[in-house]
Amino acid sequence: MACLCAVITRADVSVTATVDRNRIAFGESIGLTIALQGAQTAATPSIPPVDGLSFRGPSTQTSVNVVNGQVSQSLNLIYQVTPARAGQFTIPSIQVAVGNQRFQTQPIPITVQKGAVQQDLQQMLFGRIKFDAKRLYLGQIAPLDVYLFARQDLPFRGINGYQSESDGLNYKYLPNLESGVQVIDGQTYKVYRIVGAISPGKTGQLAFGPCVVKCQLEVKQQARSWIEEMMGGNIEVREVPVTIDAIPINVLPLPEQGRPAGFTGAVGHWNFEVTAKPTELAVGDPITLTIKTSGDGNIDTVPVPQLENLDAFKSYDPTKKTTSNDLHTQGARDFQQVLIPRDNNVKELPSVRFVFFDPTTEKYETVVRGPIPLVVKAGGGGTAVFAAGTRTRAQEKLGQDIVYLKGDLGPVAATTWFSSTPTFWVLNVFPVCSLLGLFVWKRRTDKLRDDVAYARRSRAAKHARRMLDEAGSFDQIQRALQSYLGDRLNIPASGITASIIDEQLVPRELNGDLVAMLKACFEACDNARFAGVANSEAEKHATTDKIRTLIDELEKIRL
Repeated sequence: MACLCAVITRADVSVTATVDRNRIAFGESIGLTIALQGAQTAATPSIPPVDGLSFRGPSTQTSVNVVNGQVSQSLNLIYQVTPARAGQFTIPSIQVAVGNQRFQTQPIPITVQKGAVQQDLQQMLFGRIKFDAKRLYLGQIAPLDVYLFARQDLPFRGINGYQSESDGLNYKYLPNLESGVQVIDGQTYKVYRIVGAISPGKTGQLAFGPCVVKCQLEVKQQARSWIEEMMGGNIEVREVPVTIDAIPINVLPLPEQGRPAGFTGAVGHWNFEVTAKPTELAVGDPITLTIKTSGDGNIDTVPVPQLENLDAFKSYDPTKKTTSNDLHTQGARDFQQVLIPRDNNVKELPSVRFVFFDPTTEKYETVVRGPIPLVVKAGGGGTAVFAAGTRTRAQEKLGQDIVYLKGDLGPVAATTWFSSTPTFWVLNVFPVCSLLGLFVWKRRTDKLRDDVAYARRSRAAKHARRMLDEAGSFDQIQRALQSYLGDRLNIPASGITASIIDEQLVPRELNGDLVAMLKACFEACDNARFAGVANSEAEKHATTDKIRTLIDELEKIRL
């Protein structure tokens, strides 16, 4: 399905052409909307004639919104498009004039069929894999994103799970989805992006996928009473898996030809910087050597630089600091080492060499920084004296600038009577304990406010027990169980079914007896709700007690 996004923006004005459907039966009409964002007036566009299509309109809709002091305005031109026969048609590109500016929409294909048209779910809900690299090298890391498209008129509830196959590709992805809107073939889709990256661990013709995105759709059931009919009917959430086909990925070994002797496995596009401060100093003064490597790639493959020819320096153990993004597609490593010249014959810091393989150029790169010139002055012992930017050393006089240790502390003053009383200790200890308690309380309060998952886990048991106390039917009992599992696992509670046990809890090595009890509780609730069999109060109490026991046992386990 080609991606035809009809949005062009100039000077805060954008024009978008969309249709409410691009597949209809002969005898039906299509709604064509030309949306102008950032404008409320425009000349009526002239639509090029199309053989077999008639355009009626336009009707106009205008709106003005003010959000946080920002004013936005829009204008919609709505046309009715009626085909004269069955077949394939294309709504042509339409020129829209807004003031002195001219905007051009993209063509939109439509299909007119004989007889009724059945909506294909695959055209309303589908996925794609975006991977731009044509090939990868062993050790290279590259972004790979998975997209889910849900048509705007689809009763899409959300995503309840995601699985993928990535043999030998070391696939990682971020748990938080990115979302947006995109126009495809004139229809508006909600787009959900799973941001990820792969780093192959072996060579050959590999494959990423297939992937399965578990989606939740709202299905309207027949109302069981006039009250439900007034409230919009009975809505049921169903899980629909969306399968995305695998894509081939060719992984090549690092080339042997042209491999430098100093190569140790660094793969990526790297920047290499070496600095030293100060470069003018006296014998015995320290120099801080800083080596920074940053760029695109897995920073963990970058080795610690090995410095050579340091016989003229006294060296200390180096330190390093490594930072990277969540997927390790970008990173930086700072390496610092303190060096002290042994005499004033030292004239320079030796050069530093870094060898890596750059997959963008498909070549080995050797970067040499230095040598760094130094000016080392002869120094003398003694205490440093600073004056007007100069630095000299006074001659040390032994025996006059040494403070000897005391061998005897002398008599100790007697303790006053108040320091040995309980009142003294209460007055001193109580403020400290209060401050510590306030600190602990503040940290917990901040965590409950900022960490949604922690807040839900903290309230899970208490909230579920209160719902069980108030439950008068199996429907309310099941909601209490769904609420507890949703809070503990930090997932939406409304769509939780028995399938969550195998998907979320079994992989966490949950005790087999607890798994069986959970399935039994869901089964009892489902039978009572859907089987149409009356249940006694004793069965309700038995199920409630079993769920209470489950909650008590699950609270002892870290999920």
